Amino acid sequence: MKKRPLIHKFSGILIALSLFAVGCGNGADSNTNANSSASNSSGSAENASLKDLTIALTGDAIGFDPHNSTDSISNFINYQIYDRLVTFNDKLEIVPQLAESWETSEDGKTWTFQLRQDVTFQDGTPFNAEAVKVNFDRLINPDKKLSQYATLGQFIESVTAPSDSEVVFQLKEPQGAFLNNIAVTSGGIISSKSIQENEEGIAKEPVGTGPFKLKNWSSGNEVVLEANEQYWGGKPDVSGITFKTVTENAARVIMLESDEADIIDKVPATDIERLTNDSNFTVNTRSTNRVGYIGINTKHAPFDDVKVRNALNLAIDRETLVKKLYEGRVEVATSFISKNSFGYADVGAYAYDVEAAKKLLQEAGVAEGTPLRIILAANTVQDRPAAEFVQNSLQQLGFKAELQVLELASYLDALKNPDSYDLFVRGASSVTGDGDALLRDSFLSTSKSNYAFYNNPKVDELILAGGQALDKEERQTAYNEALQLIKADAPWIPLYEDSVQVGYSSKVEGITFLPSLLWDLRGVKFK
Repeated sequence: MKKRPLIHKFSGILIALSLFAVGCGNGADSNTNANSSASNSSGSAENASLKDLTIALTGDAIGFDPHNSTDSISNFINYQIYDRLVTFNDKLEIVPQLAESWETSEDGKTWTFQLRQDVTFQDGTPFNAEAVKVNFDRLINPDKKLSQYATLGQFIESVTAPSDSEVVFQLKEPQGAFLNNIAVTSGGIISSKSIQENEEGIAKEPVGTGPFKLKNWSSGNEVVLEANEQYWGGKPDVSGITFKTVTENAARVIMLESDEADIIDKVPATDIERLTNDSNFTVNTRSTNRVGYIGINTKHAPFDDVKVRNALNLAIDRETLVKKLYEGRVEVATSFISKNSFGYADVGAYAYDVEAAKKLLQEAGVAEGTPLRIILAANTVQDRPAAEFVQNSLQQLGFKAELQVLELASYLDALKNPDSYDLFVRGASSVTGDGDALLRDSFLSTSKSNYAFYNNPKVDELILAGGQALDKEERQTAYNEALQLIKADAPWIPLYEDSVQVGYSSKVEGITFLPSLLWDLRGVKFK
């Protein structure tokens, strides 16, 4: 097989370092467990001296099958249970995980991975090339109807295992973002025994090779993980992790301040300054590659008219939204993907011009008081102020705008029914760090995740060309043109580039925060 000039090979030292990078910015620290003699005692005694980490999240998980989950909370928890062939460091650069090295053919269609040999699944079965093959044979089977088939499975022709330590992927077409695409949660490797004997139960009984394994899940209340003492990357420095479902902002803050939680997600704006000034806590604020937006159902009249969609965009004062509602912690979106993702092109924010918007509605024959339904997932607390702002703006434009806040499961069900909404509030996050998956999912006319039902054959052509090209400049050129066309067609109301604020006890360290909104907890510990 002819090899491309760039061949990735990493030593075991680099693997260990990359997996345990400290992302909190607290400097190098040693583990100081309460029982200082733990290191001289048995493994069980040492584990008993470790503390459990408690994290308060805004919502509950849907399930723990990485090949069939789409919600951010499930993906976050799955990230701790499962490993992937390759993964990301805190700069979203590709580093090894279950694969030690890899190489690709000149045409970019054949990828060969050399695998680690010291890994077992949490059920005791060995990790090897056959296990990888079983996983991807499942993912590439359209009859399984897995949610991640469209994102990853549909591009793989076949997977072979020439030996226990080598696995070969044959792609249907070149993919410039192939490594990025298998580095995300959907590329998680499940125990082959679990797939073969308990496939229907994976979502509730996950078995991976990761540092934590599921102990208990009380739906709507908490998910409890326990440390995997046999983890190939080293036993975790906490005994387990409990994820609490706490939808109320104030309640999460109270839990942090009363030591009921060690970490809370999405610190409310009203509490950021106070917690930042308290030495007992740290607030990690960082930009992400998430764009908060309102999608428009282009199947519904009058929103099937591009004039109406442009009118909606012109009616939103994004500068006021960013500066007053979010106090400048977010930025006005200048594209449909984040500037932190490959493929971004600055196509410019839509202007704010209410009079021009009213003129377009008049030209389109839209009557005063036309009803408009906006749906929002209850757990996306950071988007609610924007959703209410947009609702108010559209009411002032003359629409009878209704905002429906739905629990996550109901929201996801509603998206599958185009008759249940006119507009939907959502975040576009390039979890792969590359625009390929996001553009395919959101704007390709054949995508099941294209909830705007947007259809432009030229945009389809450009997205596919950008995905298949191996040259980065060629890919970027295709995405530039696609994003310009999408702006003209206005299937979305892009609002802001998001930032997140995670609050945690100053006793906690070793979290790797990724721009993709995931946290890697492999190195987490208490000071």
